[in-house]
Amino acid sequence: MTTAPLPLSDAEFAFRRGSLLTVLGAVLVVSLITLSVQAHWNFSFTDQLLLSLLAVKNAALLTWLWRSPGAFRLVGLIELTIQAFTVLLRLYLTLHSAPGFHGLGGYAVWMIFVYLVAFIVLPARQALLVSGAVFLGLLGIVTAYALDPATDPAMRVGLGNPLLQTMLMHATFIALLGWQQHLHGQFVRALFSARRAATLAHLDDLTGLPNRRQLGRWLDGNLREAGALSVILLDLDHFKRVNDTFGHDVGDEVLRQVAGVLRGSVRGGERGGDRVGRWGGEEFLILVRGDLDTAQMITGRVRAQLGAARHPQVGAVTVSCGVAQALPGEAAHDLLRRADEALYAAKRAGRDTVEIAA
Repeated sequence: MTTAPLPLSDAEFAFRRGSLLTVLGAVLVVSLITLSVQAHWNFSFTDQLLLSLLAVKNAALLTWLWRSPGAFRLVGLIELTIQAFTVLLRLYLTLHSAPGFHGLGGYAVWMIFVYLVAFIVLPARQALLVSGAVFLGLLGIVTAYALDPATDPAMRVGLGNPLLQTMLMHATFIALLGWQQHLHGQFVRALFSARRAATLAHLDDLTGLPNRRQLGRWLDGNLREAGALSVILLDLDHFKRVNDTFGHDVGDEVLRQVAGVLRGSVRGGERGGDRVGRWGGEEFLILVRGDLDTAQMITGRVRAQLGAARHPQVGAVTVSCGVAQALPGEAAHDLLRRADEALYAAKRAGRDTVEIAA
């Protein structure tokens, strides 16, 4: 069973972009350092030109990616394409240019960067395919060189072990990156599942609203903070009759509809700070950042919107409400008890009404 790759999260995008910036910056610094000592090592004009072009290229891509984070994919693909082409071309030229007997050249240790860039820029499967294609290209160049009758036998023997070790190192590096990406994917999926499970543990399955546990945590936290706090406890009127008359499926539809109205009626976000959730059964609880006047205003809005949102089978849904404002130092269970007593007073008064707790 294959698992589809997850879309890049903001954190992973930042990680990949930061990694590519690091690679571009590191190669730029190395190029500049190498150019600064070239006079002592008698670099050829060609090597000096290539190093200069490498430094300019990396400086340009680094600046582009730094200023335009959205260009990550394009910058990465440009860098990957240039590196892949350069690696294949340099190996071919090294093996077919004199003097090749002295080794593969100082650039050989940097050849594996093409795989690193591939796994930074591309999803794991695509990175493996691109890395495998580059590796096969290198292997083809080495094989053709070894089998070419025109190859100097002494050079073939002298470069045999370095070429073998180079190919083995490349294969090992690709396998390591591929396995690391596999483990990373498993970790991300496990983390995603754990976070989802933790979120669902505080949500009501039917309505998607916060459940009683989450509301209790919010209430305890809000009572410890400064400022007025009120609660609205709502109960759907004659809900048992709805289930008995139309069935539990329709009853569930009504609960979901009421949840949607409540979600849109409260003042959301951090500034308003109001919270709504399913308290249990056909009861809902709203935590209001404000005094009784604010809570009554929200209650009126909820009742009006519920009346306007008629269910196609049940019709208008009414609620009985108990409203209570937290007293200084009052515990959560005492506040809820007073709201519950006000709710039952509303029911005794004939339902579809609001009562304020004493």
